[in-house]
Amino acid sequence: MTEQRTVIVTGAGTGIGAAIAARLQAKGWRVFSTMRRPDPALHGPDALALDVTSDDSVGAAVAEVMSRSGRVDAVVNNAGVDLLGAAEETSLSEAERLFQTNFFGVHRLNRAVLPIMRAQGLGHIVTVGSVADFLPLPSDAFYTASKHAVKGYTETLAFEVAPFGIKCVLVEPGRIKTELRSKKTEVAERLEAYATLRAKAGRSIDTFVNGGIPADKVAALIAHSLDAEQPKLCQRIGSDAHMVAFVRRFMPDALFRVALRRQF
Repeated sequence: MTEQRTVIVTGAGTGIGAAIAARLQAKGWRVFSTMRRPDPALHGPDALALDVTSDDSVGAAVAEVMSRSGRVDAVVNNAGVDLLGAAEETSLSEAERLFQTNFFGVHRLNRAVLPIMRAQGLGHIVTVGSVADFLPLPSDAFYTASKHAVKGYTETLAFEVAPFGIKCVLVEPGRIKTELRSKKTEVAERLEAYATLRAKAGRSIDTFVNGGIPADKVAALIAHSLDAEQPKLCQRIGSDAHMVAFVRRFMPDALFRVALRRQF
């Protein structure tokens, strides 16, 4: 009898994370939905408290998964935060907090599960990136930077862990309906010089998100990747993600930047 596969999904309380957890559970996975404040009545008996910015929290959550399941077949790094504000407006502490979740949180969980996966001789690490990896978004410098960092990290990690039977996938969505922008997190010290740009950028990104495809589309892609023998390392989803990637590849950089300035 085949043992039930186990997956840890971060940021699974709402949005893409909740959709991923639901999709994988429907496909027979044992899903450990993780978030900072889980509600077992709402998120299921295997919902766990997990703060990806804390070594202790990550270690405790992974230990609990091993205690209950005895294995970790996959991790989906989905937890993320955003911060609206020009680079000059953003304090170092604000930038560090964002990177603690979006980048170091990914590494923190990966580092905790990799010894388990190496011992098993198998595993999948899926990380949710963003179209921001190849689309510079004004007033979003550190979110964009964190997604660039995640891509470089994932591509390198894939080479390092392949000999142990561990596969890595980076999913780069375009417009996806999500709650990432719902709290309208902005930098604390806003400069008047960037007020117009920040307002236009916020409205544009809200329109971008509200017009996106359902989160379950991303969940379906991730579920398919976890079943694939040789999943593609970088996978884009959404017609806009494919279009922007194509334009960035073939349009002269100066012309692309003119178009971006007109947009914002």
